[in-house]
Formats: sequence, structure tokens, C-alpha cells
Amino acid sequence: MLTMEDVFPPFRLRIRCGAIEQRVLRDDDIPELVDLVRGGVQAPGTPMPFLADWHEAPFAPGQPGAFPAVSLSWWWQQRAAFAPDAWHLALTVRHDGVLVGMQDVHATDFPLTRTVETGSWLGRDHQGKGIGTLMRQMAISFAFDELDAVACESGYIVGNEASRAVSRKAGYVYNGQRTLVQQTRQGAVRAQEQRVIVTPDTVVRPGERVVVEGAEELRRFLSIER
Repeated sequence: MLTMEDVFPPFRLRIRCGAIEQRVLRDDDIPELVDLVRGGVQAPGTPMPFLADWHEAPFAPGQPGAFPAVSLSWWWQQRAAFAPDAWHLALTVRHDGVLVGMQDVHATDFPLTRTVETGSWLGRDHQGKGIGTLMRQMAISFAFDELDAVACESGYIVGNEASRAVSRKAGYVYNGQRTLVQQTRQGAVRAQEQRVIVTPDTVVRPGERVVVEGAEELRRFLSIER
């Protein structure tokens, strides 16, 4: 009988470095992920880091306009829309087996652009411990070494010093700014995003080896030719 890994090869992906492991989000992870979000994501006094404040939505299980239903719909949508020309890897991040955050790697027209976008967040209890830097370095190393990407782009809201520090430590360099709109409980607000980019020439890799399983099956699923 087929396994879920046979049906959906991204589930086979496993990225490890030291005590950190990244795997594609499964439904079994979601209850733990909901608890992690409820424990807090945004540190006090810092700019809202997302385009929409989904992490502050009222907690009302079973209600379609509240958390976790709205986020659940988004997580499932990424899986449902998976295609070689537009894909999104929502990677759970575990530290010694405990779910601590999420690391996203996504791309559009990757066979032509060979460029991915990265984004990430950590639960508040796990911030400031170096995990954010390592999980980003792991994702970048995976993109360069296993997907043959030539660039990884990202961005952070100006004033978010923690995100700025992670980008710097991973080897990103400034790539211009843009004005965007964030959706908050108080309504739409304007914000400045600092765009950053890292290439194989600037990347800062983890101090330990990054071990990847399931990359060959993922490349085949995404029509990535080496």
C-alpha cells in the first residue's frame, strides 16, 4: 500500500543540523502548532512582523473567522496549490523534538528564476537562543545545495531588529526597500519593508553539517533538473 510520502513526496523531506530538524507540515503537527502560536509569537515592543496579524486573531476553535480556522485554511491552501511553477514548503522547526517555529521556503517559476523566498517565525519562549539563525541557515543551505538555487530573497519590517540580525548572520545583504500595507486589528497601516538577498557567494553556513533526506524525490516532484 502507498504511504503519504509516496503520494506527496514533500512529506519525505527532512533537514537536520545539530538539535534542529525541519519537515513539511503535516496535519498531525497542527494541534501542537496552535498551542505554540497561542503562547505568543511577537515580542513586546517590536513591529508587527507579518502582512496580517493572524497570530493575534481571537482564539475560537470551530469558528470560521477566528484562529485557528483562518490559519488552517492558509496552511492547507499551500499544500493544495503545490505545482512545479508555484510551490510553498511550510517547514516545521523542532528543537530536540519540540515544535518551536516555522520556516517557509517558496518560489514561483523556479525552473527559470532559480530564486526562492524565505520567511520564518519562532514562538516567544524559543526566541533569543540562536535557533532563528540556524533554522534560516539550514533552509538556505538546502536551497543552494539540493535545489540548485542561485539566490534566496527575504524581507523584514524596518525596526524589527531580531529579523535584521538573523538576516545579517545568515549572509543576506540589503536589496532595497518597499512600502507595503499590513492588516491589523485597528485596520490597514503602511509599513516599510527592508528587502534582503543571499547568494552562494555571501551565505554564512551553519557550523555543523546540514543533512538532507528526500531531496531527490522532491526535485523530481518539482521538475527540477540538475
